Amino acid sequence: MALTNYLTCPHKEQQTVSIAKAGIITTLNARTSVLAAANPVGSKYDVNLPVTRNIDLPPTLISRFDLLYLVLDEVNETLDRKLAQHLVGLYIEDNPETGGEDILVRNT
Repeated sequence: MALTNYLTCPHKEQQTVSIAKAGIITTLNARTSVLAAANPVGSKYDVNLPVTRNIDLPPTLISRFDLLYLVLDEVNETLDRKLAQHLVGLYIEDNPETGGEDILVRNT
């Protein structure tokens, strides 16, 4: 089910689910959590735009979430390269084909 359809279901609005089975008719509480993630339009977050314009979701949909967290990655090529070398190094150590060479070194 698409996220937009899921968040507009009646049981999310009323927080109850009605069940009619085997002659029993009842209403139960519907407790659930929704965790969603979205990438910014154009793959780069623009701090000068509101959240709704950055992730291109209507305010009516965003308002259904109780909490919003922004996780922003500052562009830092040096730090990113060190992190990439570390992560790749965790897996290359077991592979003798590389001979310990740095495969992330830039050819200039």
